[in-house]
Amino acid sequence: MHLIYENLIKNIVLLWSGNFKNLDEGSGTYHLDPKVWEAIGAATAASGSTIPSAFGARPPNVAEDKTATTAETWSFWALFLAPVLLRKRFRTDIYYNHFIDIVHILWLCIEFELPRNKIPVIRMAVARWVEEYER
Repeated sequence: MHLIYENLIKNIVLLWSGNFKNLDEGSGTYHLDPKVWEAIGAATAASGSTIPSAFGARPPNVAEDKTATTAETWSFWALFLAPVLLRKRFRTDIYYNHFIDIVHILWLCIEFELPRNKIPVIRMAVARWVEEYER
């Protein structure tokens, strides 16, 4: 699970902010305006003032501080903060909805119990998500 947060989520954030391997958007419209991304980062950092420490480390400003983010903080951000902070921020909802799809998959993966019959469901959901990502 660490790799999901430290690679996938982190790289998606870099992609949205226009900082992933010097790639441009191509024919997509997924880059967030720098001011929007700064506001998301500031809101992420400010959320630490109202979140009990029992939930984990204080969330860093994801727009500025990539070194302070760990698998734990990326996990918390992706599962709890990002769905709210990213809503209506993209020029088209397709990118937000795609992100929410991976959030749902992550929730399935971290349930307290994972019955065998859910494994194929998760496998298919991940395969579908990757196919959509690669389009």
